[in-house]
This record gives sequence, C-alpha cells and structure tokens, in this order.
Amino acid sequence: MHPSADFDTGSLKSYTVSNSRTNLDVRKSNWTSLWFANLIQYFCGLQGSLYFTSMWPYLLKLDPNAQLPFFGIILASFSIGQAVGSPIFGTWTQKTEAFKVPVATGLVFCALGNILYGILPTINWESQWLMLISRVLIGFGAGNLSALRAYVSACSTLEDRNTAVSLATGSQVTGMLTGPILQTAFAFIGDGVRVFNTFDLDAYTSPAFTLAIVLTIMSIMIFFYFSEDYAGVIDEKKEDSDVIIPPFNRQAAVVCIFLWFVIQTIAVNIESLCSVFTIAMYNWTSHQAIVYGGYIETCSCAISVSQYLVIGFTRIGKIDKRIQIVFGCVVFCVYYIVLLPWPFYPESLQYNPNVTDGACTYDWCQYVPKIPFVAYILVYTLCFGIAFPYIGNSIGTLFSEVLGPRQQGTMQGIFALFGSIGRCLAPLVTTFFFNSSGYTWISVEMLTFLIIGALSTIISWKVMIPLQLIQTKNSTGSISSNNNNNNNDKV
Repeated sequence: MHPSADFDTGSLKSYTVSNSRTNLDVRKSNWTSLWFANLIQYFCGLQGSLYFTSMWPYLLKLDPNAQLPFFGIILASFSIGQAVGSPIFGTWTQKTEAFKVPVATGLVFCALGNILYGILPTINWESQWLMLISRVLIGFGAGNLSALRAYVSACSTLEDRNTAVSLATGSQVTGMLTGPILQTAFAFIGDGVRVFNTFDLDAYTSPAFTLAIVLTIMSIMIFFYFSEDYAGVIDEKKEDSDVIIPPFNRQAAVVCIFLWFVIQTIAVNIESLCSVFTIAMYNWTSHQAIVYGGYIETCSCAISVSQYLVIGFTRIGKIDKRIQIVFGCVVFCVYYIVLLPWPFYPESLQYNPNVTDGACTYDWCQYVPKIPFVAYILVYTLCFGIAFPYIGNSIGTLFSEVLGPRQQGTMQGIFALFGSIGRCLAPLVTTFFFNSSGYTWISVEMLTFLIIGALSTIISWKVMIPLQLIQTKNSTGSISSNNNNNNNDKV
C-alpha cells in the first residue's frame, strides 16, 4: 500500500518537510508574473477555438469547392503544430531554466500564423493549403503552453500551487471556451471594408489581425513582467537542503496524461462540430450557426468561469482531486448519452441533399433522429460548463503535484504533447464519422474514453497523490526511515 494513500490531495503541504533547509514554506509567489502568465495562457487557448465556428464558412468563401474531409485536416493542423512545439518549448525551458525567450518566441509564431490567416483573401494561391500552414504556425507557437505550465509550477509556492494551477488551467480553458463568443462579436462586422485597397477587414479576417497585434505586444511585455525567481522549485545541487526529491510515480503521471488527452479530444470534438452539427440538426444557416452557437457558448463559458473561480478561491477546490476527476467524467458522459440516437426521440431530420446551406445534406439524415433542441441546449451549457473546470483543473493541478517541486518543463511538454495528439486526431476521426454516419459513433467513442479515464483514476487511486519529499536526516542526525520505506513510490 502507498504510505500516504489516505492523504488529502487538496493540500500541497506534503512537500513540506520539518527541519528542512529548503525554506519552501517562507518563499513568496510572484503574482504579477503569474497573472501575466495566465493572460498569455488565455490567448493561447483562444487561438485553438476562435475560428472554429467561422473557419468552414471562411474556407467556402475562399474556395467554394472545398471538401469536409480536408477541412478536418485543417482543423487538425493546429494540433499538429502544437504537438511539435510542446516538447520543444518544454525541453527548452528545462535545459535553460529560463522562460522569457521561449514563451516570447511562441507568441511571435502565433502572431505570424494569424497574419497569414488574415491575408488569405489577398493571396491568389491554394487557399486550403495556406490556411493549413497558418494553423500549423499558430499551433506550433501555442506549444509554449508547456513552458507556461512549467513556469506556473516553478513560480508559485507550495501553499499557492493549487490556486495558481487552477487559475492557469482555467485561463487556458476559458480562452478555448470564449473563442466562439468573440467570433460571434466579430460576425457583426459582416463583409467589412478593404484597407489600402489590399487587405479585407471582415468577420473572418478581423479577429486574426487583432490577435496578431495583441500577441506581438505581449511578446515584448514578457521581458518586463516575467520574474525568473522560482519560489516552488528545489535545486538539490545548489541549495543546502536536507531533503531529496524522489522520482515521481509514473503510473500516476500516465493516468493524468491520458485524462488530459481525453478532455482535449472532447474539446476539439465540440469545436469542430459546433457549426456543422447545428446546421444539419436544426437547419441553421452558416451565419446563424456562428451567431447562435456563440450565444450558447457564452452561457456555457459563464458557468465554467464561475466554477473556476469557485475552485480557485473556495473550499470546494480543496476537495480530493481524484473525486473531482471522476465527477467530471460522469458529467461529460451525460452529454454524450443524450446525443445517442434514442428511439423515443420524436422528430426526424429534414434531409435535403440539394441545399448547400441550412439543411441536412448527409445520407444519414434520412434515418437518424433529431436531438430535441431543449435537451441539446441544456446538456451543452450545463455539462460542458460544469465538467470542464472540475476535470481540467484537477488534472493540471494533480499532474503538477505528482511531479513535485522540480523543474517540470520536459514533463509538461509531454503532457501538452498528448493533449495536442488528441486535438490532432479528433478532427480527422470526428469529421469522418460525422460525414459517414452522423453523431452516433462519435458519442460512443467519447463515452468509451471517459469510462476508461474514470476507471483508470479509480484503479490508480492510491498513487495519484502529491509527491512526498524524503528527509535525509532527522533531528538527531540519523538517516530518516522514509528514505528506505518509500521505494514503492519511486518508479
């Protein structure tokens, strides 16, 4: 049995060892740097979802002959870039033990990708491929999230770690959730205007140009607002320390990484289907899908933000992270159960293969039942609004706790890598299933992942706890027995 199986994982005080000369308990978190890091994570999350409701209409405007399967590749291209960038930025910070240049470099790549996305109408060459390249650039730059997560863990004290990681994860997910909302606001620009008789500023390009400007400014501000004082890291080589940081438990780390893969898969499934699903299901036009989808997303996001604040600043955030993860999996399952084609759903879809916008044109529309609109709205806003904060925050926080007070750049890079793989594969699988058979098998796939994730958490319950430091000497100078009894924690 794990020596601390009954430890309260809502607390990080397991890191604190009495009579230690690490002074972790007297250090101070630099909240100016942490809040700025949260702001950057918000914009990194925003880039992953900002264009999802408008990308398909934008692509059709650029190339009326565009096909849905290639659109799935474009959706996946962001995550392909992020999958490449995450381990690079994570290892970069691990090796240099510095964050300013890696994070700023990532923002510059994001800005360049957004500029390319915005000028697509002015380039008379393969629009589909250029859009794909722009999303790869943005995704590669957003790979700096691994560096940002490592920075939050390094810059926050053990006492503040739960709040700091909660707010950081909440910032990224809030960015992902508010992307469609901001796109809705830009949708009212409509066809816009042409600037200098060269660039189009419309509902599709204005968000890209705006984001490019914001990211460029932030890449400069990093050098003024990022502190390199790491209050949450023990350097055994440099510090006069009476503690040893043991190897982290690999089983616990793998479960956390898998769970992150699952929720990133869920997130991109939602994002990639939000427009095409409502167009097919409720006969909305592309414009209605963008606007009404934004309204729905606003409600869901408002619930999520409120829950992140509750987790970060109330005792609810102290509830065992493993319980929160299982709870989040169950809530997500409710959504996908509702999306199954139950025979008691009374209405059928309106199949019309001859209409290009505002109708269900797929073959499966002839026999798949229609999800009741009220049921869809309720589970979308409530299930996603509630589940994302509890499972997403808990995974991010627990993963940081499992790794312990060490530089986490490489492992955070691996963590982000598998999330990116989920976001990369999901659009390809999702668009294939949706194109061929509708939403049924997508729901089955997600339910399977969630059940595996919940069971993995339960099976690994005893090892999914914060890392315990080993005190090398007790007050009398003898070697602590913990040094020999915790070998089952060292994997």
